[in-house]
Amino acid sequence: MIWFLLYPMRGTINPPRLADDHPIRRAFYRHGFYTAQHWLIAMLVSVAIGVALSYPTVFLSDNPTAGFTSMPRDVWTTAKPVGVDQGFRADVEMRQVWVHGSYMQALQHDVLKSALVIQQTLVGGETLPFSQPAPNDKVAHSELSWGYHSPLFYWNNSAETIECDSDVVRTVNEQSKKTSSLNVALRPASVLAGKAFHHRKLIAADALVLTLMNKVEDGVGGMWQDKMHNLEYKACENCTLYPPHGEISRSRLYEFSFKPISTRENLALAFAYGCMLLYVLLSLRRLRAFHSRFGLVVTAITQLTTSILASFTICGVLKINLATIPSNAYPFIVLVIGLENMFRMINAVLAYPPTMATDVRIANALGDIGPLSVATAIQNIIILWLLAIVVSPGVKAFCAFAAIATLFDSFFLLTFFVAVLNVDIRRLELQDSLSRSDKRSRPRRRSPVQRSWMDAMMHGRLPFSTRMAGSVVTTTFILSLNYHFFETREKAMSFRHLVGLFLGQLRSDIPALADFESFATPPMNVSITPGEWIRMQDFETAREVMRLVRPGASDFVIRIFSPLIVVLSGADRTGVPHGFDVLTDAVRSFALHHFYPFAMALMFMVTFVAVLMNFLLWAEASDTSEASANRIEEPLKVAHIVLPHRLDVVKIAGSPQGHFATVGLDRSIAVTACGRSSETYTIGIISKELTSRLRWPLHNIAISNDGSFLAMHCADDHIAFYSTKDCSLMKRSLRYPDDHPAVLFDFAQMPTDRGQGTLFVAITAGGRIATIEMEQGTCSTAELSARPLRGAVLMADKVDCRLSIITDDARVSAYSLVNTSWSYVASSQLRSASTAGLIDNFVSMMVVRNVDPLMLSIGIDNTVYFVDIGTLDTVLTMQSSQAMSHATSVMGKSSKCPACGASAFDRVAVIGDTDDGRTVQIATRCSAGLAEDSRSLCMTADLPDCHSLSTTVASDSKISNPGAWSSLSSNAILGIRQQSLASTDSPPNIVRNRKTSRQTDSDADKDEWEAYAHTLSGETHVVDLSADERSHESSLYVTEPGPTAALGPQSVAVAFGNCVKVLTFNAPRTAGPMWSAQTLNGDTRRRPVEARKVQ
Repeated sequence: MIWFLLYPMRGTINPPRLADDHPIRRAFYRHGFYTAQHWLIAMLVSVAIGVALSYPTVFLSDNPTAGFTSMPRDVWTTAKPVGVDQGFRADVEMRQVWVHGSYMQALQHDVLKSALVIQQTLVGGETLPFSQPAPNDKVAHSELSWGYHSPLFYWNNSAETIECDSDVVRTVNEQSKKTSSLNVALRPASVLAGKAFHHRKLIAADALVLTLMNKVEDGVGGMWQDKMHNLEYKACENCTLYPPHGEISRSRLYEFSFKPISTRENLALAFAYGCMLLYVLLSLRRLRAFHSRFGLVVTAITQLTTSILASFTICGVLKINLATIPSNAYPFIVLVIGLENMFRMINAVLAYPPTMATDVRIANALGDIGPLSVATAIQNIIILWLLAIVVSPGVKAFCAFAAIATLFDSFFLLTFFVAVLNVDIRRLELQDSLSRSDKRSRPRRRSPVQRSWMDAMMHGRLPFSTRMAGSVVTTTFILSLNYHFFETREKAMSFRHLVGLFLGQLRSDIPALADFESFATPPMNVSITPGEWIRMQDFETAREVMRLVRPGASDFVIRIFSPLIVVLSGADRTGVPHGFDVLTDAVRSFALHHFYPFAMALMFMVTFVAVLMNFLLWAEASDTSEASANRIEEPLKVAHIVLPHRLDVVKIAGSPQGHFATVGLDRSIAVTACGRSSETYTIGIISKELTSRLRWPLHNIAISNDGSFLAMHCADDHIAFYSTKDCSLMKRSLRYPDDHPAVLFDFAQMPTDRGQGTLFVAITAGGRIATIEMEQGTCSTAELSARPLRGAVLMADKVDCRLSIITDDARVSAYSLVNTSWSYVASSQLRSASTAGLIDNFVSMMVVRNVDPLMLSIGIDNTVYFVDIGTLDTVLTMQSSQAMSHATSVMGKSSKCPACGASAFDRVAVIGDTDDGRTVQIATRCSAGLAEDSRSLCMTADLPDCHSLSTTVASDSKISNPGAWSSLSSNAILGIRQQSLASTDSPPNIVRNRKTSRQTDSDADKDEWEAYAHTLSGETHVVDLSADERSHESSLYVTEPGPTAALGPQSVAVAFGNCVKVLTFNAPRTAGPMWSAQTLNGDTRRRPVEARKVQ
């Protein structure tokens, strides 16, 4: 509503949309992201809180041990102070005498007999008759002019009966259904004060309450007043009285009414709930992108019911009287506010494409709608506060309930409902993935159908907003409730009357209801005040008094006098708790009497929800288990990732944790996150609004290890950064150092004072470096070398961050990161005659980690140099007899040299492709010809007994027509190629996936693709991709796969049209990761400068 009021100043009624980097939106985004990721924890915690707050209302509202009173009933009730000059005259008068003994000892025999003496002094020796008057006798006909209500009726007002009673507490519990002379049931709440219970049974009380009632026209009230003055001289000689001498001078007039709901009011409520049901049904028709509408309805009902019950509990704790308004009205206000927030949240989720990752989709929706929902809640609370000023006291309590319910609804919306939405979307994605596998043809697009105005309204497509509907309906409903309390008054509710209410000047002579507490502020310790005792009275007790005073009437006026407090002689009142002790005793009492059933209910609900979520996602878990079994069974696994690109993928960047980013020819950018626990992929696409801010084409891209940041080298030589957590472009940017191509464009983890930080590094062939700390935003630019660079590799651990580069004259240099600058460490010339000339092409550099000491592997043409990373000395050289370019090394199974104890491998291979790119040459040196106990090739060969590479003979092999490939540390080469080209020279030891088969003769003329893994032992594993392609209708026709990106030591991502194939090879008895390569885009075959650009 506030946006409509601000229309003259803002010029629009739409709420402001926060920027992506706004701190408020980012806070809600993070909350939605973490809640979606940890949805089960959020759901169980919210369920536990809901059960804890609902339990008292459901199970303890009628329990005398809980102290919950004034809960709403099915009638209108009013208890308000009135003034004599308003024309009100009392129908009946009520006086009370409270008799106190020692603390919580009111049911002792001596206290009961002293109270009996006081009662007989005031009203005489009337005893409880054996036959009680029926409702149609003289009490029902209001012929009884006076009477009294006393706990002594339990013993028929007889001292002998009290003396003979061996179990006073048992007598009270057994005779609580009997009635007094007023024909009012002797409930413990009406005759005792400061009660203590155990399992719904009274065990102690602090005061005996003697209630005297008489009609005004009868003069017995004055007689009681005179007798109270003489109590300290007759019945209570050594007692303490308050007020002193029994002088009761203060009294208040109160109007009590009990009016059933009329037929007209029932019809109005039925119409309101009917409109609400129609709104829900129409809104559900639009929710076609959810798995279960029935489930959402159950979720909404559960959330709203929990909000209502929790609000009742809080109102009971705060002693807010909710009995003035019928119970049928309370759910409506929560439905209006809660449903509006729910559908707003659902529509915000639907606004984002289904291709986006579920957690990112929900996080963005909550980032958009969360601030608006909280602002709406604050707005509604302010409206309720303003309404509470001008409405009657009964409706004021309803406003307090609505405000508390608004807070609970917002809490459960941000926790429970977000978690349920996440589950529903996950189930929908599971259903879609299963249904897509059964589709064989693309459905024909239908021509658009012209819809009528009525149909557009039914589908919610009319251009009007319902954002202010909740506030308007809430205000209207509360004012309608307030009108009920004025429609029976003689004076109409005028504008002047409302202004007077607002200014607090309406009938200033009428005392407030809270002033009743000032009746009794005795100096002695009491466990409960008369005002609290009045509010704790049972609803049935009030109806019985109504029947006595004015049979058949719906209201009456009563004058309540300040009670007389009597503390007997010798009573010890020092044990009365005060302040914090009251809360401690209440918690202790709850723990003793209700903890076990409360804990059982809480555990049952939490366990039930956990089992239900497990059942709903059982199919997904089953599929995941089956997929895990398949991965264990087959060494080569292929995952097909459908991306939202409309054209081919031309750039791809991967991270060691399995995340990767792709750029399409249609200038779209997608980020795919890998869930390592379940090995599922979630796809997020950068919005067109953000990609339009970039200067195209993009030259390079890189993604951080955890997938949190994406770096993009734009055409204006600015490096833009995108945060996948916030789904926004970051304010910080970096200037590309020069005009030369990049030899290193990647992220690394760097050691910081606070642990590990993320560092981005861009190194150009011109010898310049630019870095930025992603957390702090600190940028630095420096010149590493005056000579052109041909390669670079970055190695970072928890202690150091080291950079190694190689120049065109084959000199290797090392730098270490100190604070924010790079410090020179050492340099060395590669020791080889073949490097006498300058290096013209880019070389491959990687770190071989599973050796001691660590080594660099530098591939130049057909030679690989192994360099000590500390001293930069050339340890050994391995050369292939075949001509190749962009050589790289693949290490076999690691071990220890039995002679010197240095690092050794069973195989070492040099891999490279020919100049035309049609053949992959492999030169492998292995220890197969050595003895069984010494089959290892020593990397250092320091002793004569060591077996060095020079003592073995290289075996050459090749892969013809390799397609798009990449070498991994899992002793294999992974790639995708055409079957028609690969079948002409397939090796005899090829192993095909037993779940696929070769193409038939009828398919020989088609372009069929296969994924392969070629190991250093010469074995090739193949997976047919033809069936996989036919099952995905959105895939484009592919003429050439690639580019590729390494995803850790065992996986590689290969661009395949507008999709990506993730190849994973689990070699038997693999020794684990051997090295970590950081090259541009993970492609070991192509130079970075030759990659295509997105126009």
